[in-house]
Amino acid sequence: MDDSSVGRGKDYGAFQRVLRNLDAALKSLSHILLIDYYQGFNNAIGTFGGVLQHIHDSQSRTAQMKISLKKCKQELLEKRTDLLNMWHKSQQHKEMLIFLETIEEIRTVPEKLKALVNSKHVYTAAKMLVDALKTVNKEDMLQIGALDDIRRTLSTQKNALYDLLVEEIHNHLYLKNSFCENRWSEYIHDQQKLPEIAIKPKSFMDKVNSSEYHNESISKEEDLFALDEDDVVMEDPDINPETDSYYYMEIIMEALAMLGQVPAAIETVQERLPFEIYALVDKTIADVEERHSEQYIISVTSRKNTLDDSAMYCLDKANSETKNEILKDLLWTLYSKMEAVLRGQHFLETCARRIKKRITTKEVSSDPQDIFHIYQFHEIWQPVQVEIRSLLQSYLTSQERTPTALQQSTLTPDDASGKSGFSSTREKNKQLFRFTESPQDLTLEQAYQSVRSNLHSSFKKQVPGFNFNESQKARNAPHSSVIDKYASDMASKGHKVLVKPDAYNVSVLLKPTMAFLQRMNEVFPNYDDQSSEGFGSFLDDFAINVFLPQIEEKVMQLIHHAAVGMDAFQDERNYKNYSKFPIVKSAVALISIIQSLCRIMHSMPFHTDEYVRMIEVVLLKYYEKCYHRFYSMVVKGSLFGGKEFNVTEMNINTSGDWAQDEDLVCLLTQNPLFDDDNKIDSDFVESLIQSEIKLEIKLKGDRQLEAEELIFDSKRLIALGRLYHSLKWFVREIWELRTSNQPTNKSIPGATNILGENEANSEEIESEKARGSKRWSRDDSKEVEEEDPSPVILSLRGEVAGRFDTLLTTYQQLAETCLFTLRLEARCHTMYYLEMVIREGNYYLEDETYEPDPYVITLNSDLMEIDDCINASLPAKDEMFAFDGLPALIIHLLISEATYIKRMNKNGVQKMTRNILALQQNLSNFVPSSQSSTLDRASKYYQLFNLGSKGIVQSIRESGPLFTFDEYRVILGLIYDINREEDSEPKSATVESFSTSNNRSSSAEYSEWLMKLDEVMADYEI
Repeated sequence: MDDSSVGRGKDYGAFQRVLRNLDAALKSLSHILLIDYYQGFNNAIGTFGGVLQHIHDSQSRTAQMKISLKKCKQELLEKRTDLLNMWHKSQQHKEMLIFLETIEEIRTVPEKLKALVNSKHVYTAAKMLVDALKTVNKEDMLQIGALDDIRRTLSTQKNALYDLLVEEIHNHLYLKNSFCENRWSEYIHDQQKLPEIAIKPKSFMDKVNSSEYHNESISKEEDLFALDEDDVVMEDPDINPETDSYYYMEIIMEALAMLGQVPAAIETVQERLPFEIYALVDKTIADVEERHSEQYIISVTSRKNTLDDSAMYCLDKANSETKNEILKDLLWTLYSKMEAVLRGQHFLETCARRIKKRITTKEVSSDPQDIFHIYQFHEIWQPVQVEIRSLLQSYLTSQERTPTALQQSTLTPDDASGKSGFSSTREKNKQLFRFTESPQDLTLEQAYQSVRSNLHSSFKKQVPGFNFNESQKARNAPHSSVIDKYASDMASKGHKVLVKPDAYNVSVLLKPTMAFLQRMNEVFPNYDDQSSEGFGSFLDDFAINVFLPQIEEKVMQLIHHAAVGMDAFQDERNYKNYSKFPIVKSAVALISIIQSLCRIMHSMPFHTDEYVRMIEVVLLKYYEKCYHRFYSMVVKGSLFGGKEFNVTEMNINTSGDWAQDEDLVCLLTQNPLFDDDNKIDSDFVESLIQSEIKLEIKLKGDRQLEAEELIFDSKRLIALGRLYHSLKWFVREIWELRTSNQPTNKSIPGATNILGENEANSEEIESEKARGSKRWSRDDSKEVEEEDPSPVILSLRGEVAGRFDTLLTTYQQLAETCLFTLRLEARCHTMYYLEMVIREGNYYLEDETYEPDPYVITLNSDLMEIDDCINASLPAKDEMFAFDGLPALIIHLLISEATYIKRMNKNGVQKMTRNILALQQNLSNFVPSSQSSTLDRASKYYQLFNLGSKGIVQSIRESGPLFTFDEYRVILGLIYDINREEDSEPKSATVESFSTSNNRSSSAEYSEWLMKLDEVMADYEI
C-alpha cells in the first residue's frame, strides 16, 4: 500500500466501499441470474471456456512461430555455399518430378488416343499424339532408355492414326459411312432431274446469313469456310463430329495437317480414286439389283405378251417398263452419288488449299510449290468420266468398237468356254508391250526421268521390298517391257450388267447423264482454268467412237428389218392410230425410227449433224425400197412380190410408163382435184382434160394396146394405192417434225426452233413445193387426242434443209406417180376395150340385140374393180381424181374410133347405143353425174346414122354442127357403106356385076352429100 502523497493509499477506503457494493451487486445479480437466466448463463460459461482455449492455442502457435523465426534468422546467418547446394538439389528434385509426371502422362496417351479415336475426335487425338511425340523426342528425353518402347508405340500409333484418317476420309468421300446418306438420294419413280441436296459445310451454313460474307462467297472458293486462313477448326467434345460429314472431313484434314501428312493423304486420295469410283459403282449396281431382282423376273415372263409391234422401232421406247426402271434407278442413284463424291472432292481440295495457304503464310521464305502439290479438280473428274463412259458403253454394246478396244480384245480374247466380252477377265502377268531397240532421245529421256522417279517411289510405298537400282535400270533399258503384274480384276472384268446391252437403252441413258453434266456445270462453273471444254467434253469422243456407231448400226438393222422383210409393205395392224386408211408397216416403222432419232438428238444436243445424216440415210434407204416396190407393181409379167431386180432392165406397163412422162405429169398436177383447189374453172378443166386426152393418144400412137400392157391383178392395184397413201402420210409426218414449232400448227410447250425468223421465211419459200406434200393426208389423218409432252422437232437450215427438201420432193414425186398410175391404168383399160369394141365388134346385124358388147361388159367390170381397189386404199377425193375426165376419154374414143367400123345398120346403131348406155350407167357409180351425162354426145353421134344424109345436113342448117367435119364424114361413110369390104366367098358374075353397080351408085351419092356437107360446114369454124 503506498501512503505517500503521490500514492493511492488514501483512496483505499473508497475502494473498499466500491468493492463491497460490487460484491453486493454481484450477489444480487447472481441470485437473479441463477434463478431467471440459468440456462443462458450455463451456455455462456461454455462459450467462454472455448474462447479461452483458442486464445491459449494462438499463444502457443505464436510462441512456436517466434522460435521458427529465430531459427530462420540463425540459418540465414550461415555461409552462401551451403544454401546454393541445397537450391540445386531442390531444382533437381523438381525436374525429376516433372519428368516422372510427363512419363506418367505419356504412358496414358495410347489409352486416351484409343478413346478419342473411338469417339471420332480425331483432331484432338492427332494433337495429343503430336505433342507426345514432340515430348518423347526431346533431347533430354532421348537420353532415357526406358522411353524407347513408348517412343516406338507412339510412332506406330501415328502410322495407324494416319491410316485410320485416310480410311475415314475415304469412307466419307465415297459415301461408305451411314452418316453420309443425307448427301445423296435414291431414285424415285418417274424422277426427271437430280434432286437438290441442301447439305453444305457446317461452317458455311452458320455464316450464310451474313450479307457481306454471302457476297464474297460468290467469287472465292475459300469462302466455303467460316474460319479465317490462320484459324483452325476446333472440336466439340460433347458431340459426335461424324454426324456432319463435311465438318468431319474438315476435322480429318486438320488432323492430317497436325500430323504433317496432308501431301501423302492427297496423293493417296488421288491414287485410290479409280478404285474407289469403281467400288462405288459396283455397290450401287448391287443395291439396284437387289431392289429389282423380283420385278425383273416377273417382267421377263410377260415381256412377249405386252410388247407392241411398232415399239421395237423406237430407239427410246422399245424397252419394257421394268427394264427402263432398272436403268433409271441405277443411273439416277449413281449420278446422285457421283455428285456427292465430286462435291466432297472439291471440298477436300479446298481444305487442302486452305491448309497450304496457312502453311505458306507461316513459312514466308519457302516456295509454295515446295510445300506439297494439290491435284486440280479436272484430275478428279477424269477418272469419273472414264467410269461413266465405261458404264454407258456397257449398256449400249457388249463389245467396244474403238481402236483401243479392238486392240484390247486382240490381247485378251475370250476363253474356250464362250464367255462374253464384258464378263471375261484379263490374264495377269501377261506382257502387254515392249520397246525394242528404240532410238535414244535425250530430251525425251529427261522428260521421262521425273515420271519414272515418281513411279518408282510410288511402287516403293505400295509394294514392300520393291527395289529398282541403277544397274537393273541399265540392264533392262535395251528391252524395256511392261508386265501387267499389278492389275486388278476390276480393270478388265467391268461391272455386272443388269440389263442386256442394246442400243435401245439410249433413251434411258441419255437423260440422267445430261442432267448430271448440267448439274456439274452449275455447281462447278470454272472447275479447271486450264480446260475450256467443260464436263461434257468426254462424251464427244464417246459419241463419235461408241455411241453414234452403235446407234447407226442399230438403225441400219431396223431399216433392214422394216423394209426388207416379207411383210414390209403389208398393212400396219394398228393403222387406225395414224390414219383412216391403211398404211404399210415399213412406213410406220421408219417414222418411229426417225422420231426416236430426233428425240435422242434433243436429249444429247451435240453432233446433231450425225443424227441428221442418219435420218438422211433412213430416207434414202426407204426411198430405194419404195422405188423398187413401185416398179415391182407395174412391171410386165409376174415379178410382183418377188426377189430384187434391176429396174433398168425390165419393161413396165403402159400406165406406169406414162405416169413418168413429164408433159403428162405437168397436166395432171394442174388438175384441181389433185391440187385440192376449191375454185374450179370449168373451161380450164375442160381444156385440161382435152389436152390430156390428146397427149395420151399421142403417147399411144397408131398402135393398139395389148393385154400384157395392162394390170389385171387387183393386188397390184391395191398395193399401188397403199404405197401412195403410205408415202404421202410418211412425207407429212416428216414435215410435222420439221414444222411442229411453227405457229400455224398446234403449239407444243417447250418447243423451240433453232432457225431465225428470216432463215425460216426463206426456207419456207424455197421449200414450198416439198411442203405441199404435207397437205395430202391432213384431212384423212387420225387426230391425236393427247400431244406428246416432249416435242420432236427436226430443225434444219442451209444446205441440209435443201437436201431434205429434195428428198421429200422425191418422195412426193414417187407417191404422185403411184396415183397417176392408178388413174392412167383405168384409162388404158378404157382404150384397150373400146378399141376392141369398135374394131372387132359387128354392127351390121340382121336382128335387133338387147345386150351390150362383151368387151363393154368386161370394161365395166374392170373399172368397178379398179374403183374398189382405190376405195380400199384412198379417200374419196383421190377416187374422184382417178376417174376424173374418163367420160370425156370414152366419148373421144367412141367418136374417133368410128372410122374403124366396117359396116353399120340400124340394129348396129342400137347395139352401139346400148354400149354407151351401159358405160354411162357404170360411170355414174364413181364419177359425178355432170360428167357421166356427157356420154349422150356419143349416143347422139351414132344416132346421126338413123337421120340419113339429108337429115344430117338439115340438122346442121337448123341447129348448127355438133361435131367436126371429119366426124360427120365418117357417119356419111357408114351410111353409104363405103368401108364395105369384098366378101371372101366366091360370087357369080351376075351378083358381082350388081354389087359393082351398087358401089358406084353409093360412092356417087356419098360424094354428092359430102360436097353438100362441106358447103354447110363452111359457115362454121369447126
